[in-house]
Amino acid sequence: MNNLINEVSRHLNDNVIVQLSKQLGASDPNQVKRASQGISELLLNAISRNANNQQMGGGLMGALQKDHDGGILGDLLGALSGQKQVSNPKTMNGDGIVRHLLGNKQLEAAQVIAQMSGLDIFKSGVLMQLVAPVVMGVVGQKKKSNGLDLGGLASILLGGGQNQNQNQQGTGAAGGALGNIFGKLLDQNNDGNMMDDLLNIGMKILKK
Repeated sequence: MNNLINEVSRHLNDNVIVQLSKQLGASDPNQVKRASQGISELLLNAISRNANNQQMGGGLMGALQKDHDGGILGDLLGALSGQKQVSNPKTMNGDGIVRHLLGNKQLEAAQVIAQMSGLDIFKSGVLMQLVAPVVMGVVGQKKKSNGLDLGGLASILLGGGQNQNQNQQGTGAAGGALGNIFGKLLDQNNDGNMMDDLLNIGMKILKK
């Protein structure tokens, strides 16, 4: 998975981070960059769990094939800013992607991202929706270019994850602890609550 994380980071370069910061109204691009890195790891963890589940994996493969072939990566700034029209609206539907991958864990995820980055919780929630199409585009491009079936995709997503965590923990980096937090978050099996609705309301107000 670390190769995919690096690939997402490559596309979320300084120019893209500046664009995302403008869209969020965030004054510190470094906070946006840290938050984007955390979001990328979180969503890739969620995608890997879907790929490793036969029931959910079929839906993931269908979405990658129909809606996320990586085409937006050719002009990511244009796609994010709206200057480039994307023919398939589902490609840029970050809200739908995040809802599908995180379900009722969006609030907890936004809280974790906010705490690790310093970006407030509502901006973290909106940023998840902006970064999600990029993450799906990278995964979809990998699937398409390598002709991967579900098993092959799961292997790439899961491969290297254990070593990465071991390396991070061995060097004392925050990434290992963050990966553990994401794992616990995704393992939770709880129902949605009023706070999820409040988060969605706050995010909608911010996006206006």
